[in-house]
Amino acid sequence: MNSRRILQVVLRASIQKLPTTSRLPIRHASTTAPQAPSGRSRWARRLIYASIFGALGVGAGGVLDSKISLPPSPGSTEDKVLLEEIQSVFDRGLPIVQELRNNPDYVESGAYEGMPEENKAHRLTSKALAGSRGIGLQRVFSNDKEKKVVSVVFLGSGLEGWPTMVHGGALGTIIDENMGRAAIRHLPERTGVTANMNINYRAPVYSGFFYTFHARLDQERSTDRKAYTICEVRDLTGQVCVEASGLFVVPKKFQLAEIGDRF
Repeated sequence: MNSRRILQVVLRASIQKLPTTSRLPIRHASTTAPQAPSGRSRWARRLIYASIFGALGVGAGGVLDSKISLPPSPGSTEDKVLLEEIQSVFDRGLPIVQELRNNPDYVESGAYEGMPEENKAHRLTSKALAGSRGIGLQRVFSNDKEKKVVSVVFLGSGLEGWPTMVHGGALGTIIDENMGRAAIRHLPERTGVTANMNINYRAPVYSGFFYTFHARLDQERSTDRKAYTICEVRDLTGQVCVEASGLFVVPKKFQLAEIGDRF
């Protein structure tokens, strides 16, 4: 098993790369009567066509099988192997990670790093959506100087709403948390709740890939009890797939536990 299984090629890309039989040589017009192909050449062409379409069927079938089959259960042996591969790709294969690690203004941490284990068990993103089938990896890079938070996230096939595509609701959940990270690092109470969130989906987000969530604080509009935030979800080429904005507030009528800087 290798990292190609993790960074799987989506169905549309696979179809585009499949060989085509449409590029046949053009025959020039001739005044001579066409000669009937020999029986031997007819069988040769049939064998070639059978090989080509057989390869097409096997290739497309393999892609569909990998997308339709059930993802591994969290904690299973297969899940653990996949998580190790995801971590390896994150550490060695993503330029954005090296760029953030080389920037002294960004501090790297794990999502929920400072949260007690009993609390993680009751969270949607750290429990129900955990494992290679869900949020296979999430590392947070915080920049307090510029009031930014960049999270690098692997989105597994268990987050799909349609084959190969991540569900918009799952994206909204991760976006909400990442904007919350930018907001809570600003609020003196070190806690808050989502009051409003708006999302615009610009391009498909495919499962089985890493994406970056870029959240930042709108410093001009924010106060000690209100934090306005903006977030973009980008693929590894830098294309913006989702845009979002949110408002986080500190309630006046009831006390919230302090979340802290790392969650």
